[in-house]
Amino acid sequence: MTETIKNRPNWLGSEVGMVLKTVTVSSSSGTPVTENGRSILKAGTLINDATIGYGLLFNDADVTDGGVIKSIMIRGSYVDAKLPATIVSYASTLAAQGLYAIAYPATTIAYGEVQ
Repeated sequence: MTETIKNRPNWLGSEVGMVLKTVTVSSSSGTPVTENGRSILKAGTLINDATIGYGLLFNDADVTDGGVIKSIMIRGSYVDAKLPATIVSYASTLAAQGLYAIAYPATTIAYGEVQ
């Protein structure tokens, strides 16, 4: 079996002021993608937890076999261009609870290059 490893864009705007909360996520928490035969919720997926409210899934979650405990970011900043376009419609809701979008200019930096 060949395993494919996907590179994920860095969507974290800054770790300053970041608050993570632990919740249980499942395939109904978002739209999973299939990778290596597994159902994966990608980091940055919008999660609406009944107790905590909205947040962004901090790391990928394998939900193939059911719900898993994962962290969601409920305060801090994220790079809006690195997340699905649907996040934009929740920007004011996320900002109201302290999760702010940061718009960075489109730049490409070579590995090891300092900006």
